Amino acid sequence: MSRSRVLLALILALTLVALAAGPVAAAPKGRVVVALGSDTSTMDPHMHTERMGIIINQHIFDTLLARDTRTWQPVPHLAESIKSVNPTTWEMKLRKGVKFHNGEPFNAESVKFSFDRVLNPEQKSPIRGNFTWIKSVEIVDEHTVRIVTEKPYPAIHEILTFGNFGMVPPKYVKEKGDAHFARNPVGTGPFKFVEWRKGERTTLEANEHYWKGAPAIKTLVFRVIPETATQIAELLSGGVDILRAVPPDQIPAIEKSGAARVTATKILRVVYLQLDGDGRAGKTPLTDVKVRRAINHAVNVDEIMQKVLGGMAVRTPAGTNPMAFGFDPAIKPYAYDPQAARKLLAEAGFPNGFEITLNTYTGSIVSVDQVAQATSGYLDKVGIRVKPRHFADVGQYLANFRGSKLDGITMASWGYNSVFDSDFIYYIHFKTGQPYAYNTAREMDQWLDEARSVVDPKKRQELYSRFQRFIVDQAYWVPMYAQFTIEAASNKLNYEASSDEIMRVHAATWKQ
Repeated sequence: MSRSRVLLALILALTLVALAAGPVAAAPKGRVVVALGSDTSTMDPHMHTERMGIIINQHIFDTLLARDTRTWQPVPHLAESIKSVNPTTWEMKLRKGVKFHNGEPFNAESVKFSFDRVLNPEQKSPIRGNFTWIKSVEIVDEHTVRIVTEKPYPAIHEILTFGNFGMVPPKYVKEKGDAHFARNPVGTGPFKFVEWRKGERTTLEANEHYWKGAPAIKTLVFRVIPETATQIAELLSGGVDILRAVPPDQIPAIEKSGAARVTATKILRVVYLQLDGDGRAGKTPLTDVKVRRAINHAVNVDEIMQKVLGGMAVRTPAGTNPMAFGFDPAIKPYAYDPQAARKLLAEAGFPNGFEITLNTYTGSIVSVDQVAQATSGYLDKVGIRVKPRHFADVGQYLANFRGSKLDGITMASWGYNSVFDSDFIYYIHFKTGQPYAYNTAREMDQWLDEARSVVDPKKRQELYSRFQRFIVDQAYWVPMYAQFTIEAASNKLNYEASSDEIMRVHAATWKQ
């Protein structure tokens, strides 16, 4: 055979090998900066419930199941499969060949350690309540784990997508300790941790050996910029590539800029006024149901949705998001009725109203200042005089929330930990002993526990409907609306907002 024919044969052989192996992904390149309104308090995914932290963590850590972004249903991730062995036993087969960023292997020991760590009362994990249905986690072999539950648990596939529950490396955590891990995270995710300057920025680098393939972006920076005007200016000048929370009135300016575009969609996050009905943080008029009902009648939620949010919100009469299991469309909100509000206040012994604190925070509520001002105005009209208290640091806000220090009314929001089920808002807010429960009752404890163990969807729906009717009747909070996420992205990027409020920057690609 001639030399040219040998060379041709060699080229053909190499081409066939390349085709068999599939396309070769381009190496990660470039730098993307994401603006966040506030920072996370820790890089440890098991030790917070903060949306900013979840967004950052999702790029460093992997969960056992993920979501199909077309259907929003749970799909395999670090767990390749999960099956029911019996009503209280689930078996997971784990993905092989996955390594943590420090080279430690991901295996059944990693999964058991992650579960046991969250469930350990001494760890004081704020997400522990989401996992107390577990009796034990057992290692079958290196890549097989069994979860044994106290009772049948209907939402297991949903919770394994849980945004905070990333798998962590047991050897690294044990050797370095929790304090070191909280500032130097190691996961299996698409990006590796580089640096955290608290209050300023977090820098990550592409994991070029990621088991799903390297991300298109080489360097990812989450930059803390509290002021919305500064965020917009940075986006239009090229200093920032993605914004998380765009006020509706800024959409036209971004769309006309030629530098960026808006991507918006409905999300799980709901906004509500938390009322301290138990007097957990201190005795106030809110312990009287007539006062709580008066506040529900006093606030014109529909007008806030239209005038402040430009219609980019969905009413939530009982706090449940319409996208989550358990939502009951038959439940109606309190009517806006200032006259009824004043009458109820007089019946409760407050004919001239009273003064009370309104807590707000920077981070996840779109146009929070304007929404708070509108709410204060409505309350003032019926004689409730508001003392504003704002938290610029979301970690400090949540620490006060969990620590029984948020007396009065709190303008809060909750993103369901990106899980499409009512258990993930009601249990942590209303079950006795849970960190955010400022309104509790024996009946609610019973319904919430039962809803966690009933497999029949119809029966679960009945329980959640009963629960919602009860909390509306008792006016334990003022359910307002479900938000849209309104994000903006540089025209250089292919990037879309997600309904589970997970910013998948790791899936973004560069436009050609």
